[in-house]
Amino acid sequence: MSFHHSSYRHLSLLAAALLTACAETRQIAIDRPEMTPQPLQPLAGFQAIDGDDYYVRLVSEFSAQGDNFLKGGCSDLAPYQKGDLSAALVYRVRNDVVKFQGEASGFLYQATTGKCNFRFDAKKLTLTPWLRLDNGRETQVDYDFYTNANSDLDVSSLVGDVNAASGILAMTGAGLGVAVMGQLAGQWMQSSQQAAPAQNQSSAKQSSESHSLPALAAYSGKTGKLNQTVFKVFQVDEGGLNLLGAETKPLGELKIYPEIVPTLLLRTGSDGVPDAHDLSFEELSHSTIKSAGGDIKLEQLIAQSPPLDRPNLKLDWKNYADVETNCRKLKLTLKALGFNKFDRNALLYYFLANSGDWKNYNIDRRRATDNDMRPKTIAAYRDKNFGACLAEDDYAVMKVMGLAVNTPADWDQLGATSRQQEQLFSPLQSIERQLLAVLRNTSAAEMERQLYPLLMTADKANGKVLLQNHLGDFGLEKLLNPPAVPAAPQSADTALPPAPAPVVPAAPSLSTIPGEGIQVSAKQLAEVFLGLKIGELSCARPAPGQQGKGIGILLFTTKEGGPWAKGGALEFEFADGKVNRLAFQLPTYRDFEQDIADRPEVGGCRIDPAWLAKLH
Repeated sequence: MSFHHSSYRHLSLLAAALLTACAETRQIAIDRPEMTPQPLQPLAGFQAIDGDDYYVRLVSEFSAQGDNFLKGGCSDLAPYQKGDLSAALVYRVRNDVVKFQGEASGFLYQATTGKCNFRFDAKKLTLTPWLRLDNGRETQVDYDFYTNANSDLDVSSLVGDVNAASGILAMTGAGLGVAVMGQLAGQWMQSSQQAAPAQNQSSAKQSSESHSLPALAAYSGKTGKLNQTVFKVFQVDEGGLNLLGAETKPLGELKIYPEIVPTLLLRTGSDGVPDAHDLSFEELSHSTIKSAGGDIKLEQLIAQSPPLDRPNLKLDWKNYADVETNCRKLKLTLKALGFNKFDRNALLYYFLANSGDWKNYNIDRRRATDNDMRPKTIAAYRDKNFGACLAEDDYAVMKVMGLAVNTPADWDQLGATSRQQEQLFSPLQSIERQLLAVLRNTSAAEMERQLYPLLMTADKANGKVLLQNHLGDFGLEKLLNPPAVPAAPQSADTALPPAPAPVVPAAPSLSTIPGEGIQVSAKQLAEVFLGLKIGELSCARPAPGQQGKGIGILLFTTKEGGPWAKGGALEFEFADGKVNRLAFQLPTYRDFEQDIADRPEVGGCRIDPAWLAKLH
């Protein structure tokens, strides 16, 4: 869009022909439009300007300068000449992308006989509805400037028709985006065509000129500009007491400028970026949108979309494929309606908020760490990334708006953290597998053979372990030293002299070394495990507060008839693949029950809190 001017005087004085020398006439003139570019900057958090960042609309506004018309007009001594004196500036606005066309008047001036019989109308006008910047920058504006020195051209009626036909231009809202505007474009263009002036070319006292204004906006990378057009408007008085010529007075400036906003549905933060947290889909879908038929709720607007593209807003949220498909439909519908990336992605985020898969995909890093999620679980969550609906840029926009989402970088960190935790849990899980195999064995000899390579004391004694008891009195001393089995009787013929009675070592007393325990052999430990009559076993997990320190704990119940009927916990300390300490514990040790209630799953080991009821 460029200017087509063959020549310009300092002022484009488009006035009526001179009247009689004694009569005074007033006419309006405009100067050549001046361009004032305004910088367009990327939003905070973004490296470049994107046509999907902003909404833009055109506004026309008149700023008066000097004395007002009424004061100047009524102080004149001579009356105006008989007949109409009028001038008007009419905009013709067109956007082929959204099939929009309309007209509006920048100002209207009309004077008749008498000192103060004149009218000047220059209201602030919205020339276009809010359009996404990528569409709005394609808006073209031409202007026609008409003047008339008698009644050959009824400029007042022309402006009235134009304003009546273009009343829709004052509408605002994203609802006047591509889809809705396309449906109404035919009506608007028909109204504009009906309002076109029927000029009388035979009149010598009538003049007009037409020009095109430059592009609304231009941007590339980090730089951009918004073009503001300024018309200087003048009053030209001729005749009367001023016999030497015309007197020109500035009246004001008529400006056409673009307004931009990053959102129509959300609030904005101090940095100008939309803030979408603490909302709901229901709240957003009840937003009121302006349309040709009046106000309409956004959810109703969506419901009017074509059947094949209409999203189902009430669906089976457990069906990932169905949720992803309708997310895609909603995204395309919102884009067709003219919403930009901020409003679109806020709506999509809260639409998906009912989906468990969406919550898993955007799992909080702290929750994933506290629950010690395995790499396999992390990978399964990441696989359902709604890729058929959302791109990486969409997640980035959601995050900038303060919404809790995981970007690819977040997922990479989650995966790395999970793998690190897996490395911490791997030694624990190795010891767990060996201990469970031992405890499920029913043969003392086999149990001893399994235990021997697993045990090593802190001072490197193989096949031995430090054993502690914090469970209670269940006859541990007797289990460590079972009574000797009597020898079979012998016949008289082969009888030998009675051997001296063997010296049986005194049973160790654990009560004499509280908290320290004693070293026991693999054989002794096997006797203890079998003597306890262990029944059910839980998986092993780090002892509360001991993660990464090589201390695990598992729960066990005991069978009927065992020396300890309540069940308990077995704490084990290990290093370099060997167990160096074992301790029977109450389930409440180190608040283990509360830890299970708070974190049922840790390191791949899930213990249902109900399992604890078996121990009481």
